[in-house]
Amino acid sequence: MRMKKIFIYILILLSVACSHDDGPLNPDEGPAVNPENINANNHGGYSTRIEIPRIQEGDIFVSHCTTVKKKENITYSLAQCPQRKHSRWTAFTFDASNRNISWSRGDWDHTEWHGDPFQADPELPSNCVMTKQEINGNGFVRGHLVASYDRVYSKDANEQTFYYSNMSPMRSRFNTGRWSDLEGLVQNWGRDEDFCDTLYIVKGGTINQGFYESKGTCPTVPKYYFMALLCRMNDKFKAIGFWFEHKDYLSGSVKSYSMSIDELEEKSGIDFFCNLPDNVEEKVEKRHYPDQWKGL
Repeated sequence: MRMKKIFIYILILLSVACSHDDGPLNPDEGPAVNPENINANNHGGYSTRIEIPRIQEGDIFVSHCTTVKKKENITYSLAQCPQRKHSRWTAFTFDASNRNISWSRGDWDHTEWHGDPFQADPELPSNCVMTKQEINGNGFVRGHLVASYDRVYSKDANEQTFYYSNMSPMRSRFNTGRWSDLEGLVQNWGRDEDFCDTLYIVKGGTINQGFYESKGTCPTVPKYYFMALLCRMNDKFKAIGFWFEHKDYLSGSVKSYSMSIDELEEKSGIDFFCNLPDNVEEKVEKRHYPDQWKGL
């Protein structure tokens, strides 16, 4: 297994074109009006990938990787806020290299972890990541941000989802309720070759705009959780955002919590998909067509 820390260094410019306003954005429908990208991450390496949001000053950017068929494959990336001991976001993709299911999570019982693979993130200082005691000791569960079932293309990739940097203190019924419902939809979309070539995903809990001040030893308990999705199919793009208050839900469909990426950015304070060319980003992020996401 390989893990790689990436600390941020050059700018990448992509060039695609604009589209009409009534469906998925097709970058081939016309000439590029604005191929520039003024809000892209001006760092380098993996920070320029499409799924990576704008990295904020002071956060530690890390990408965890595995080797698949002698090629480096990114499991997921995150931006860790040391002061909050919680990630600002996690980001990953579903595509041809990682959408397959090759690891049974029941096999953890037969590994060196003996069924409990939770572990410290080897790429982050221990004093900027929450511990099991800080999470469970305050009545919360260790909620995955990148879900375990998001990364089952290899044992190593699944193992990396159990790093404490990928954990968030969640209410148990939230973790197994609406959050889990949406995770299942995302996994279905991401593994459906007829739905997407690539699904870009950002998931997280709020650490600046709305969080619970814990009365115990838990440094940060998000008050809201979010997902931002960008689907690419045959060079057409569509996007959707989701925003949940951190509580137990007794009713309501997942669809009712959906919104445009622009609206999600206003709520979360995060600049999603900033590495898209501006002419593509501006159009796709303002659209909200939930009926284009099958099963929603």
